[in-house]
Amino acid sequence: MKTQFVKLLMCGAVVTAFTVASCSKDDNGPDNKEDLGDADRWITVAGALMQETPGNGNGGTMVYSVSVDDAKNPDRSISVYDDGFQVRSQRTARLQSSMDGSVLFNIAYTGPNGGEFSKYQVNGGDDYTEMADKVNISSYATASPRWLKLFDGDQTGIAVNVSNVQITTEADGTTYKYARGLSTVLSLGLQQVGIKTYEQYEIPLAAEEEAQGFYIGRLDGPVLNKAGNKLIIGVSKSKYDPATGQQDRSGTIQIPARSLVVDYPSLKNPTLISSTVSTGNTNGYRSFNAFLAEDGYIYQGTQESGSYFLRINQNNEYDNDYALSLNDALGIEGSYIESWVYAGDGIAYVMYTHDGAAVSNFNANEQQSFIARVDLRAKTAQLVNLPYEPDLYFFQYQGWVVNGDEVFVAVTPVGKDGNIYILNSRTGTVTKGAKLVNKTGNHYIGIF
Repeated sequence: MKTQFVKLLMCGAVVTAFTVASCSKDDNGPDNKEDLGDADRWITVAGALMQETPGNGNGGTMVYSVSVDDAKNPDRSISVYDDGFQVRSQRTARLQSSMDGSVLFNIAYTGPNGGEFSKYQVNGGDDYTEMADKVNISSYATASPRWLKLFDGDQTGIAVNVSNVQITTEADGTTYKYARGLSTVLSLGLQQVGIKTYEQYEIPLAAEEEAQGFYIGRLDGPVLNKAGNKLIIGVSKSKYDPATGQQDRSGTIQIPARSLVVDYPSLKNPTLISSTVSTGNTNGYRSFNAFLAEDGYIYQGTQESGSYFLRINQNNEYDNDYALSLNDALGIEGSYIESWVYAGDGIAYVMYTHDGAAVSNFNANEQQSFIARVDLRAKTAQLVNLPYEPDLYFFQYQGWVVNGDEVFVAVTPVGKDGNIYILNSRTGTVTKGAKLVNKTGNHYIGIF
């Protein structure tokens, strides 16, 4: 096996964003203007278009915005695929919104515009005005970065990526030594758009873990600690078979769950912290996977067969005395956290699947999803009363809106109509909102 080395880079830069002319929706399209009225924010609904395979969401992303009152109205019907605006992205766009819903943030995922950050003013309906300030981060974080907002008043986004994973051998040129990739952490200004700074580094695991073939495959789910001086970033662990150099997905060997901690705002001094509670991944998938709560702890989900909620203390270490098993809380086996949101006062809502869940009709590899209300302090969970069916699929879900005590979520099976639901985090009540009209193979992936 050829010996390959990746040069360790420690880089910092501030890049000025370039600008382009402002544009909005296609003037030849239908006029679907909405009126905000007396409501306090827009609610943007996002849907993913299928490509060739139902449910894959790889055909791009459509959005449509309504008032809070209309989002709550079960007599209202929304068809994002017929009436919406297509945001720029070859595959599923990676979306975030401002806290008041007036601005939609997007990083295009893959394709000719992959890695391009842009902003849209939300005007209601399919009327989204693209703002002039944008920046492309693909030179630093590739054309397919993962990114999330920090909860800092819509000031900063954090993009992360692991690229160019290479196997290094011993001096004999054949004996496996370790695999590492180049990890990028980049901070992005959301108001004065531009790259604030970035760092790139190789991040080794423990020597004995690397010898077994483990390496960091993905980073995601960044969250700022209470002191505002550290970023905690979720880690996905991957593995090669040292004997063959091929991917090993058997899961017969497990190592502890990890998170990456870096200084903020410099993004320097990367260190790994370990959990003794879980062996899962902590990066999530397409939505937030860790939140800072009022008690000063960061709560983090894991992705594994039998998912946990973990917590990280103000010393930026795992509190290994705390463990909330979703299996135990719900009385199930093989739970897997797909997406979750912190609603405040210790309450969270989690999307998950589990062993024995129905197999979907649109793809025999996918299973039915569910939503539970979780009390992170009491370590309890309860299934939310919703219309469940096998084609309900939340693995690609991106966006929840927390508006006071109310949590807005899109619940639509793949290729079938559904609704917005409003979950009251204080009382636990569930209210059906606007109807979401679907099309074959498509699914709604978020509320923003």
